[in-house]
Amino acid sequence: MKKYILTIITSLLVGFLLSFYMIKEYENTDIFPVFNESVTAYLIQQGVYSSMESMQENTSHLSDYIYSVIDNMYYVYIGVSLDGENVAKIQKYYKDEGINTIVKTTTLTNQDFIQLLRQYDMVLKSTVDEYTIKEICKQVLSKYQE
Repeated sequence: MKKYILTIITSLLVGFLLSFYMIKEYENTDIFPVFNESVTAYLIQQGVYSSMESMQENTSHLSDYIYSVIDNMYYVYIGVSLDGENVAKIQKYYKDEGINTIVKTTTLTNQDFIQLLRQYDMVLKSTVDEYTIKEICKQVLSKYQE
């Protein structure tokens, strides 16, 4: 009987020590997710320009915008949203301001920005105030640049 008790206690002790060692090893390693959540976002595009000078001339009336350079062309964006209804609301706001827009899609993987954009989309969905729409676009664009 003593043999069995000693064997059981030794087995439990060895199991505890090995599990403690394994947990310590996993705590010290960086774990990278295999799959990043990606989301389709809508970019409200104001225009495409062939030079920086042309872009600056044609966007001088805009208070907030971001741009990207692809194949030496300057693409100007004035809004970002995850929600189609909000895209229509943003486009209507700019149309009322005399600015024609088109919608492009992109894939976002930055989880912090996606979460922030979801919060802004909730606020945007519940408002019709033009000033609020403008400010939300301004905030989203500044965060997108970061």
